[in-house]
Amino acid sequence: MRCVRIWFEKKGDVRFISHLDLMRTMTRAIRRSQIPLWYTEGFNPHPYMTFVLPLSLGMESENDAMDIRVEGEITNREVMTALSKVMPQGITVTCVTEPVLDPKFIAFASFDIAFYTAESAAALEERIRNMLSGTELVVQKLGKKGHRKVYKDIDLLPHIKTYELKEKDGAPVLSLVLPAGSTTNINPSLLADEIIKGGSEDDYYVIIRKQLFAEGMKAFE
Repeated sequence: MRCVRIWFEKKGDVRFISHLDLMRTMTRAIRRSQIPLWYTEGFNPHPYMTFVLPLSLGMESENDAMDIRVEGEITNREVMTALSKVMPQGITVTCVTEPVLDPKFIAFASFDIAFYTAESAAALEERIRNMLSGTELVVQKLGKKGHRKVYKDIDLLPHIKTYELKEKDGAPVLSLVLPAGSTTNINPSLLADEIIKGGSEDDYYVIIRKQLFAEGMKAFE
């Protein structure tokens, strides 16, 4: 028995399924692939499956990862080939590797946020630059106080490690790196919501998580 890390993209409408539904989807796909999956022992055997830093609902990803355990002599290439044949539309297996780092070492994530608004691209880009070059950018983040969920104020600016503005297909795109993981995790939608706040009701954005990093901006493997 050995552990393998399955890397995959999640794009399009599939970004709107919950994490629980994603787990069910991947479980069904692995069973259909007939990969020799390792099951826990005991009264209620179940497959070992761990998602690396699950995404929030509505986000796309170019570098999601899931760890499973397999038995026998099956190779990583054979795992990738078998899974690629049964994946649903919107989920694409990109690589299968041996895990190098434990997910607990994840410290940062990079994102692209594409904005689709009635505001001109030039005006929106200028407004974003002004927001990010200010002294503070306070938003409300939902957290917990005891067993209750409460909103608390958080200044986003100290948490933005790097950022860059560019355009793709005529839409402004904000690329940035934020803290991620078990210690500090900043959802990029907090910033995106603040940027389009007060605009047209038809304004929207699409967030893509590009890559995960450990401390020192070492790529998570």
